Amino acid sequence: MWTLARSSAAHHRRSVIGVIVAVLLASALTTALGVLIESGLRGGVPVQRFAAADVVVGAPQSQPVPDDVDVPFPERALLPQETVDSVEAVPGVDRAIADATIPLVGDDGTPISGHAWASSSLTPFAVTTGEPPTSDGQVVLTESADASVGDSIALAHGGVATTYTVSGIATAVGTEVDRPQAFLTQQALAALWPHAGSVDLIGVIGDEGTDAAALAAAISDAVPGTVTYTGTARGDVETLEGATARTNLIALSGSLAGVALIIALFVVASTMSLSLGQRRRDIALLRAVGAESRQIRGLVVREAGLIALAASVVGVLPGYGLAQLLGDQFAASGLISTDFALAFSPLPAIGAVVLMAGTSLLAGLVSARRPSRMAPVDALGDAHVETPALSSGRVITGVTLIAVGLVASLLPLVIPGEAALAGPASAALAIIIGAALLGPRIVEVTINAIGPVLRRMPGAASALADANARSFTRRLATALVPLALGITLAIVQLFVPATVASEAAAQSVEGTTADLVVTAPTGGLAPSVTGDVTSIEGVDAVTPIVRSSVLVNMGVSEFDVNIVEPTPIQGINPATASATLDLGVTAGSLVDLSGADTIAISDSVAYGLRAGVGDTIDVVLGDGDQLTATIVATYERGLGFGDYAIDASVLRQHTTTGLNDQLLVLTNADTDAVATALADRGLRVTSGADLGAAGAEEAAAQSWASIVALMLILGFIALAVVNTLVMATTERRAEFALLRRLGATPGQVSAMTFIESAMISVLAVVLGTVITLPPLAGIAFAISGQPLPTFPPVTFALLAGATLLLGILSIVVPTRSALRAPLTSSV
Repeated sequence: MWTLARSSAAHHRRSVIGVIVAVLLASALTTALGVLIESGLRGGVPVQRFAAADVVVGAPQSQPVPDDVDVPFPERALLPQETVDSVEAVPGVDRAIADATIPLVGDDGTPISGHAWASSSLTPFAVTTGEPPTSDGQVVLTESADASVGDSIALAHGGVATTYTVSGIATAVGTEVDRPQAFLTQQALAALWPHAGSVDLIGVIGDEGTDAAALAAAISDAVPGTVTYTGTARGDVETLEGATARTNLIALSGSLAGVALIIALFVVASTMSLSLGQRRRDIALLRAVGAESRQIRGLVVREAGLIALAASVVGVLPGYGLAQLLGDQFAASGLISTDFALAFSPLPAIGAVVLMAGTSLLAGLVSARRPSRMAPVDALGDAHVETPALSSGRVITGVTLIAVGLVASLLPLVIPGEAALAGPASAALAIIIGAALLGPRIVEVTINAIGPVLRRMPGAASALADANARSFTRRLATALVPLALGITLAIVQLFVPATVASEAAAQSVEGTTADLVVTAPTGGLAPSVTGDVTSIEGVDAVTPIVRSSVLVNMGVSEFDVNIVEPTPIQGINPATASATLDLGVTAGSLVDLSGADTIAISDSVAYGLRAGVGDTIDVVLGDGDQLTATIVATYERGLGFGDYAIDASVLRQHTTTGLNDQLLVLTNADTDAVATALADRGLRVTSGADLGAAGAEEAAAQSWASIVALMLILGFIALAVVNTLVMATTERRAEFALLRRLGATPGQVSAMTFIESAMISVLAVVLGTVITLPPLAGIAFAISGQPLPTFPPVTFALLAGATLLLGILSIVVPTRSALRAPLTSSV
């Protein structure tokens, strides 16, 4: 039987090559996403600042979520100052050194990390020229800061510059530190540090010969409320980017892996089914000479196993390269830090091989089930024609999925706000799967509709195309479904973020009544800057804006999984907010938003939490602190300004930098004169219309990362479509030869396939677009109240054009190749 399987594969090498290509591509894609998911669990950032510390001690930096991945805090969770003494008292600890980071900016706008000189031994840094700082006006810089001993240098913190004298130049010993560092005296750093009585992290240097893991365990036991890091994990906690990179990678890769895996399995299964469908005559002949059903299935299993195993093993090799490429692009987009190291192991490769081989075997068995069980005479009769009828189970499943998708698209009609986004977002997938099951029927209905037009067209090619399309609806559906799937996926992934971003930007512009937006050239603004700006002649009102995120438990999903989502929060000055902002208050008043026990929420959140003015809610602030506050107002412009708002002075205490993000300025005189006065102070000034929506930068980074991964998936779909269409076309050599023997010219045959490919490609564009309209309209209605999604015409034209070109060329080019063969070799 193995010999027969190898002989069958060799004889049908064209279709076998198609299966190999499909399995290889799917294996590479699955391996790549598997590597990214594993990297989210085991990857990390190399240690730099704490290279000399045996253990790094920090506060818990993530919110535990039962039955799900912990959600990282967007701000640094701090430790009380007294924790340093508690850690140092643990047996085995030689020194416990507190570290706090101050974001500084050099004269040329270069970001510089500021630290106390006492923490330099955690790397360690050694002074190569000059001496350590001995007064508050002195600073030691690293070589990358491009300064010399004795130079005067202005370092700005929050837009307020201080001039220091460079007392020394330091170099990291035994490691590399990317960002320039500035070391001040403890007193000078304390003057800038906004969180008095607390520290960022504690670096621990153990006694000689002490085991780091044992020491970390001892510290965790002796000092409650701390988390210890050793080995490579120390790099993850050095920066917030390192702490959140793992979670971001798991979240994005996991969501994409689900879609990609479904597509990959679908492509492999359909390609294997197409390959075996082209051998119905061989199976029928085997049945006619006495082969039993189990022998036919055994032959199919062996052949599918040989092909899938070899192709999937080869496919894992480029999969690791794809993973590195995606990792680089995610780093470039800001989703993960640029020095995040991916984890490479055999596990993703093993998983890809098992999945691809299993899918191929299952598809082969399903495809061979009917011909292997037919009587020999019936099998021979069925070998040259398609069975147009669909099983009742397939029709019922397809119709049900389409109905479910349409109902999910209508959820925003009964559920207001962003809470309804989950339904339309998943509706397109249900509809396209349902359409795939009904593909032959969709093709049949379409051909019946355009058949009269084809038959009236001059020439024989259109009549031949009509006849072929009617006779081989399954073959055309095989080409239609992946094309429609590709454009559907692209439209949903590209146009949903565009719709949300467009509405967020519109809300931000409509709700900003300030004349000017003031920011620092780099970083945030110190609270003292607010008073300086208020004192400028012509300024009527100044509202400081602080932006962060909160973690909110949205309850338990239908899958019994707790949903904890990071959501933008905005800190404002309630006394001046009404003059510079219009959040669209629907109940209560922002004037009552003062102190640490009041909060305002958007209408969408109010609906999701079933809460209103006067109710008390619990949220977790960005640094992990719990906030229990009374709702004093609800507003409608949550997409543009964040779903939560509290007093800026309160929120600022729970941010890493302790700075304002921007100032909104209302003028009562010449706005240009005020803008000039602000610019003279070294501040960056833009108009109120340029205020970005809350969370826009984070959303843009995630959107770009999603687009990069989407391009990979669409590339896979495109290659799979080409592979499938080339397979289907090259196997029509006998059909083309018969048409030529009956008098058709090569030009007529080429024209026939061109018309077929054009029909399928246009139908794929129309079907894919129509499928996305209900979900997109539902999403648009959920966020804006109008069922009008953002539909960029240029992007859509490019997607439609690429789909048409792909579908037509994938059929026309192999047709021309097949027509070059002599008639005797094609029969």
